[in-house]
Amino acid sequence: MVFTVADALDIDLLKDAGARVLTGSDSLDREVRWVHSSEISDIARFLRGGELLLTAGLGMGSTGALQQVFVRAAAHAGAAALVIEESGRMFDRVPDAVVAEGQACGLPIIALAREVSFAGVSSQVHEILTDKRLQALTHEREVESTFSNLLLDGADYLSIVQTLAELTDGTVVLENIAHRVMAYVGEFDEEAGIEDWDRHARGLHSDDSGCVRRPVLMRGQPWGWIHVFTDRPATERSTAAFATERAAAAVAISLLTDRSREARDDQRSTALITRLLIGDLSGAEFVDQAGRLGYQLGSGQIVVVIANKDARDESSGTRAGRQIDTGAISADMGDYVVAVAAESGRTRAELAGLLGNMEHGGGMSRAVPASMLQVAVTQAKSAAAVSRSLPASPMLHFDDLGVERLLVTLAQGPELASFVEDELGPLLTKDAQSTTPLLPTLRAFLAVDGRKTEAAEKLFIQRRTLYNRLDRIAAILGKSLDDAATRQSLLLAVKGLDLLEGSSIVARRSGRP
Repeated sequence: MVFTVADALDIDLLKDAGARVLTGSDSLDREVRWVHSSEISDIARFLRGGELLLTAGLGMGSTGALQQVFVRAAAHAGAAALVIEESGRMFDRVPDAVVAEGQACGLPIIALAREVSFAGVSSQVHEILTDKRLQALTHEREVESTFSNLLLDGADYLSIVQTLAELTDGTVVLENIAHRVMAYVGEFDEEAGIEDWDRHARGLHSDDSGCVRRPVLMRGQPWGWIHVFTDRPATERSTAAFATERAAAAVAISLLTDRSREARDDQRSTALITRLLIGDLSGAEFVDQAGRLGYQLGSGQIVVVIANKDARDESSGTRAGRQIDTGAISADMGDYVVAVAAESGRTRAELAGLLGNMEHGGGMSRAVPASMLQVAVTQAKSAAAVSRSLPASPMLHFDDLGVERLLVTLAQGPELASFVEDELGPLLTKDAQSTTPLLPTLRAFLAVDGRKTEAAEKLFIQRRTLYNRLDRIAAILGKSLDDAATRQSLLLAVKGLDLLEGSSIVARRSGRP
């Protein structure tokens, strides 16, 4: 798109006039922005830079010193080249002083062996410049349209980077404010490797190094930068620069749109699942309204999955992959994350994978029809509650639960707490005042159904030590631990205690009474 001094020398009028380069043959790639002809001595003060200056030499002066001043002033004003007629009106040959000064200033000096119509040259060059500008504008509109269409299609920044690489035929890198590479397309040379990206991003970058860089701004604040590495000469980088600017704006809009869309979808999903949890919607109504939000739960079996969270750590939150699985809707409820998903033949592991991080365990319901979705919610919550009470925090299926099903139900009222207090109250009180609690011994003993040798091995103590502890526990509780019914009752109480303590931790962290 750039019109250079070399391009100007190719036009018919200048070729017919016998144009030859006297100086600056290595600077013929200078951009010509305009053509100007003049015969006044102080023309330099009217130049704005990039002019192809045409003259018969009448204003250059008759002495070598004046001619050098003329050439030096034109060079300092930014003229692209000085074209001088050798027609005899002023010079039969371009003076040596002009050539010497042109060499010193690095200004291309062009000699014309014959007269030429300066108006004709101006007209022909300006016509070319106008055509090139029209081409540039057309190309810019095409670039703008390309990125606009990408945004309308919901493209992410990866697609935008890929498109920019295709438009510029270069290597493109998108980095964030910390210079972490978010995406790149293309190949690097040995001096600008992706493995040593910090070296370029923080130290080596310059616009003259073959890299075009533009900032990605979000709400006026820098989010990062886009770099385009191109082999094109500096005079031809305007096209890449324009495409890079538009790509940077498109990336910013895409990121803002993603965040806005994500926040809006989160709000809608949370509101919908909240209504399901409080019983404000039937299963069929929930499926219907989820479909209006773009989640296709279908007419088959549905599963509810719950992932426990540590409410003190926001990073432990888990979200369903909404963009890659429209068959599941999820919401972060603070203490846990809920996903309602179409079973669609998925395994338990695949269903659990909808919530990603299961560090704190969780629960999964049976597959049920939409009409029984409320039942599935209760099943998943029960399994998640039991999971939270276990040391390993496993992902539990409702069918994995035994007597815990009853305990979870009882925990919703005062009955379980009363039962635990009746069975374990004296021991818990004694442990609270002791540096050597006895509840772990009772727990291990009950876990092996009263087999003392196994309990001692489990606790890594001698059997005599175990016997002494069991005697103390029996005396505190006023019950014989050799009785099977007593052990069963105590085992239920211990399980109930674990369940209540798990619920209590959640309540304290979330601020509930």
